Formats: sequence, structure tokens, C-alpha cells
Amino acid sequence: MNYTQVIDNFIKNESEDKLKDFYKKLVQTKYEISGIKTPKLHAFAKLLAKEHCPLDEIKPETHEKILLRGLTLAYSKYSEKETLQEFKKFYDKIDNWATCDMIVGALKVLKCEESYEFFTQLLKNSDPFKIRIGVIGLMNNFLSSSHLDEIINNLAKIKNDNYYVKMAVAWLLCTLCCKNFDYGYQVIQKFDDKFTRNKAISKCHDSFRLSKEQKEKLKELRI
Repeated sequence: MNYTQVIDNFIKNESEDKLKDFYKKLVQTKYEISGIKTPKLHAFAKLLAKEHCPLDEIKPETHEKILLRGLTLAYSKYSEKETLQEFKKFYDKIDNWATCDMIVGALKVLKCEESYEFFTQLLKNSDPFKIRIGVIGLMNNFLSSSHLDEIINNLAKIKNDNYYVKMAVAWLLCTLCCKNFDYGYQVIQKFDDKFTRNKAISKCHDSFRLSKEQKEKLKELRI
């Protein structure tokens, strides 16, 4: 099967001009945007995975193709080591929050030490979206691990003031509160960055996983 042609036909047939214009305003990427609904991308990625489409056939040349490659990887039955190896081949194409969150959020099998080291090293990167990949990867895979204290210490060392970096850290802190409120409360209480701290508290306030009493307690930590 000529997967390249199949993928090109899918993008051509499913593209919507209005959605394209909307995504261009929402997603700031250097790659061409076609404008395809997210559920359709997921459904097509599942089909590609079921058909065992070679990932190298999905050239990460446009916004949608980058998403398709990541989602197909997530839906394919690769081992964790293979998944990480394949992700490393194209993760440098991720240049915006939406691509990061969709792909890294779908890759929920990266829980080995090699994956942990990979995400942790990204926290030291100068590219804000590489840092965001690291934060989201750690949030999705390691908040219940023995590395938790180390993760929090490394987050506090991030000196990048990019909005999308700070929002990713705030998201992680909120998720931590939802998983382990007492621990998360102590972390937020000691977190020095005003913006990140207050955003984490705001996210907690919007969460259905925390009680009214817990939210009120967190409000007292606002700077």
C-alpha cells in the first residue's frame, strides 16, 4: 500500500478552511496547517496503526502529519523502548502547545528509567516546547513514582519564563494535588514563582477532583 498517498488523500479530503483559519490563530506553528478535526485525526491514526503503517511513511512535514505520526505511534503496539526510540526520531518537530499535549498525552506507556531520564533532560533545554514535553511526560508517567521528590526539585530549577512552560508546570502541580493533596499542597506552598503558583491554584479550583474544602485551603496560598 502507498501510505504516503493514502495520508495525503485523507488530509486533502478532511481539511476544512474555517477550521484551518481557526487553528492558525490558536496554534502558533511554523508548519502548514490543513484544518482537520481532532476526532478524525485520532480515528485515522487508529486505522494506520491497525494496518501496521510504517511510521517513517508518515513524514512530519505539516502540522497534521506530525500529529498523525505521534498518534499512530501511540496507538501502535510497540514496546516501551521502541516507542521512545520512535518518538525521539521526530519530537524535535513539536513547536507548539497543542501538538505537545496531544502527542505526549497519548503516549502513556513511557514509564521506564530511560524514559524518565529523557523527559528529565528536556527540562534543561532552551526550547520552551522541549521543556513542555518534559513536564507533560513526567506528569503523565511519573507522579506516582519514587522519583517524585526529584521531579519537584527539577521543576523548581526551571528558569524559562515562557508562558507555555509555566502553564505546563502549573498543570503538573494541579495534577499532583488531585493525586496526593497533602503532598501537592506542600509543594505549592513552597513554590516561589508567583505566576506558576497562582495558576496552579486556579487550575485546582476548576478541578472536579478536589473538594470545596481543599480548594478553599489552596486559595490561602495565593500570592
